[in-house]
Formats: sequence, C-alpha cells, structure tokens
Amino acid sequence: MSIYTNWMSYLKDDVNLIDVVMPSAHNACSYELKFMGKCQNGNLYKQYEYGIRHFCIRLDTDKNGEIIVCHGLSKGGKFRNDLESMKKMLNNNDSEFFIFDIREYYPQKIGPFNFVCKADKNHMNEMLEEYIKPSELAFYDFDDINKVTVGDIRKSRKRYILYNFEKAYNYSVNCEYDFPWDKRINGLKAESFSKEVVKLFDLGKPTGLNWFQIQQTPNLGTEIGLALPSKLDVKLRPYFESVINQVENNENYLKRANIIASDFMTADYMKSKLILRLNIAKNNIQQDKTEEFMKKLESE
Repeated sequence: MSIYTNWMSYLKDDVNLIDVVMPSAHNACSYELKFMGKCQNGNLYKQYEYGIRHFCIRLDTDKNGEIIVCHGLSKGGKFRNDLESMKKMLNNNDSEFFIFDIREYYPQKIGPFNFVCKADKNHMNEMLEEYIKPSELAFYDFDDINKVTVGDIRKSRKRYILYNFEKAYNYSVNCEYDFPWDKRINGLKAESFSKEVVKLFDLGKPTGLNWFQIQQTPNLGTEIGLALPSKLDVKLRPYFESVINQVENNENYLKRANIIASDFMTADYMKSKLILRLNIAKNNIQQDKTEEFMKKLESE
C-alpha cells in the first residue's frame, strides 16, 4: 500500500486538526474542463491516491437540471461522477479523514453581465446522502475547530468534515476557516510569486483551518494576465520546493501550515511529498514511525 493512501495513520492522536499539514486540490473537479477552467489532471480518487485530503469542489446546474462541477464560466461533468470517487475513497481506507469544501461557485461579474451558479439544496442533500452518507460519516458535532484533535476524529469514527460557509447541506459546518488571497501576489510571474506567496500567512488569521494556495490566479491587470493554469504550473513547479522551504524555515508560517493547495497535484508526487514532509517538521508524526514515514514518502 502506498503511503499516499494511508499517511494519516502515522499522525499522533494529540495533534490538532488545524496543525495537520494536508495536500489540497484547488478546483479539484476541474480535471475534465478545458483551457482556463482546467486546474487538475486526475479525478478525485486519483487525487486521493496522491495524498490529497482537502477537496475544493464548486457547483452549478445545467439546462437539464443536473448538478455539475464548474470553475467560473467553465462547466464540467455530472457531480454524481465525483461523488462516486468520494464514495470509493471513503471505502478504501478507514484511517483517512477528509475535508470536502463544497459550494455553488460564487457569482461572477463580467462587464455589465452577472452570472450566478445554483445547485438545489434538496437535490444536493439527496445525492450526498446516497453516495457519502453524511448522516453517518460527517464530523459536525464540535464547538471549536481549534480544539479538535486527530484522536477526537478517530474516536468518533467519522470520516470527513463537510464544509459550507452557509451550512447549506445537512450535517455541513461553517467552522473557522481562512483562505488568504491577494490579487497582486497571486498574479505575479513564477519566480516573484515563489518569493511573495508566503506573505499570505501574514494576511491570514491566527486561528482556524488555514487554506494556503500555492498557485497563481490568472487575472486582468496582473503580471501574468489571462494565462492558462497549465502553462503557469509548468513555470512554477521548479520553484515549489523553495516555497515549502520558506514555510518550514519560518516559525510562524510553519505553525499555521495546515491545508496547502496547488494545481495539477497528480502530475507527479512532488508537491504532495513536499507538503507532507512538513508534518515531520511540526512533530505531528508518531515518534517510532517518523523514519518509516520519511522513507515511504521518498519511495514514490
């Protein structure tokens, strides 16, 4: 069994969830989209096999009333297909815990036009219960996410947090959750971005889940403009390790390192390996398993 499918089994019980360092897939369901919309190249189960435990999932509804995945104006396939992947990963290994960040894509304004994405809540609740059973498996009965430990989750026998800022779905939560972003920083070219992106930790809150995104954002009025995410990723990958090293070598940044996202997470194991390595720096791994953890990360 690859460590990337069971790496959470190496975590200590007393580690707080906000201190666990987990790989994340930015726009996780965009693997079938084209051009500007495509940020990943493997489906959700493939992402799980590469160590991803936080999934950013954005939704809309097509003309036939089917809930679909999307990234802005780019529309993808049926969300049911991704729910199948989620069900499969939940059934594969009960040592792993996930954060499913699911919502309608936020409203888009382009010139005089407004675009609003919708995913019917009742329909969503039916599908979620059919495939991933939040009534049985969602971890929601807690008061403060800052106090939740890995041991608490293991004892609960729950498998995931269903995050939605509106608590739109049954058993979803709106816990403290920060995702700092800056148009200028996220719009820089690769080398400059790699030096500036860690400053997002300074912009973020000191508590709660922290979603740190190591990918540029194409935008008008930035250095990169409207570049393709795939081309941006090729130029950024050589700098990815330097970003992780900056996090590891800064006491405050390392303390807040938690959910670390990027694009094209299944192109190889490089990004997940470097992200997961931070768990050793944070002393999150069981002492008698630290050497094994590191060796297995390096073996892929």
